[in-house]
Amino acid sequence: MRTRSLVALCGLCLLVMLAVVSAQTELDRIVARVNNRIITQSDVRQARMLHLVDDTSSDDATRRALENRILILGDLARSSGLPPTTGDDLSVQHRQWEERVGGRGRSTQLLGEAGMSEKGLDAWLSDDLRIRAYLQRQFGALPEADRSRAADDWIARLRQRAGLR
Repeated sequence: MRTRSLVALCGLCLLVMLAVVSAQTELDRIVARVNNRIITQSDVRQARMLHLVDDTSSDDATRRALENRILILGDLARSSGLPPTTGDDLSVQHRQWEERVGGRGRSTQLLGEAGMSEKGLDAWLSDDLRIRAYLQRQFGALPEADRSRAADDWIARLRQRAGLR
């Protein structure tokens, strides 16, 4: 009788453990690793929601844009000589971003929904300005028609060196 009770109790414990394991929910997951940094699914969601990258047509396109951003910022960190971002430049960049997402009221709402602070957004937009200045310095002397192609080729080489497709 005791053996049956013990077996029944073990069986009940096993069922409870299986129910707990199956009830677990994935909170976030790593979708890429670039230059010792990780990109999570929530990073991709945030970038899409806030239109922080040019191509937000899909999660894959957004992930790729985030990978490229990390690669460019890494290359930028190894160089020197970029002028600092001014408050005026950042204000202009901030207004342009607000227009992209639907205005001031909508931008505040989106920041809250996406879990990003104003300070975090300013850091992102400041990096955007640094990237723009860096690309201008690297490729600005080229004719307009060749500039985009040269930048794309350079990013492809950065991706290849990082082992990204």
